[in-house]
Amino acid sequence: MGKTFIHASKIKHAARKRKHHSKYKTLKKLIDNDAYKIEPSKPLHNGKLFKYWKNRRRLFTKIDSASIYMTDELWFSVTPERIACFLAKFVKACIPDGERILDVFCGGGGNTIQFALQFPYVYGVDYSIEHIYCTAKNSRSYGVDDRIWLKQGSWKRLVSKEKLSNIKYDCVFGSPPWGGPEYLRSDVYDLEQHLKPMGITKMLRSFLKLSPNVIMFLPRNSDLDQLSRATRKVLGPFAKCKVLYVKENGYMKGIFCMWGECFSNYEQATQESNSTELSSENEELPRGKKGEPTVVNEGKSVDIYDING
Repeated sequence: MGKTFIHASKIKHAARKRKHHSKYKTLKKLIDNDAYKIEPSKPLHNGKLFKYWKNRRRLFTKIDSASIYMTDELWFSVTPERIACFLAKFVKACIPDGERILDVFCGGGGNTIQFALQFPYVYGVDYSIEHIYCTAKNSRSYGVDDRIWLKQGSWKRLVSKEKLSNIKYDCVFGSPPWGGPEYLRSDVYDLEQHLKPMGITKMLRSFLKLSPNVIMFLPRNSDLDQLSRATRKVLGPFAKCKVLYVKENGYMKGIFCMWGECFSNYEQATQESNSTELSSENEELPRGKKGEPTVVNEGKSVDIYDING
């Protein structure tokens, strides 16, 4: 494991030990400069990020009491903490005996941290050494860096070279890059053309190589017909994808797309005391105004998750 992943609690040691490697030289510089540390009371210099800074406490609730680190990109790509917390608890309920979670595109560690609060072994992968650094730093602030292992690299390369297949993962989660805030400019988000670093079909296939249980966090205006086609192309003509519509603070944030029997067979036993609102439905929902889903029941099982009770 040591040759593949870096333990988050030992990232400083790894940077010094491998300082002659270019990426670790960059990592050492980031650590020495305490780079990307957020001053919670001081607005960012980049005015375009002001609306995200205003909601900083939704991203990391400890931002006022502990050191949090984020690059400019992470301000609009980190999963809000309450949503990440809900997902981690949901996965734990579905896979109670699970131990190992892989978080692809871990970014600043929003989901990685919440998974580590529920599972003993969490692995984070990201193309950016800056993001790996931020995840390690943030996980320390949340006291879970002893449960997290990190690796920097291109997802395409890691999968093609089978760099991750030596570990048995109970679930693979990914919140792939959506292309920045511009994803909302289209009424319908093209999951084959705009999802990075590969389209939804290839992405799903690559995740399933590592675990039969897969979750992706995708744009709220995703093309559900494409999602349906990708599911059946990869898993067969009768395969289905469970979709959870995610609301926070009254706004639709995105959709969780889930593959695997443990998710499709799960029945919620209790309401969580969280302020995230969720509704779930099988794939191929018709859409209402402005791309928001319309919940229907045409021979399908419909579950409504309202965390507010």
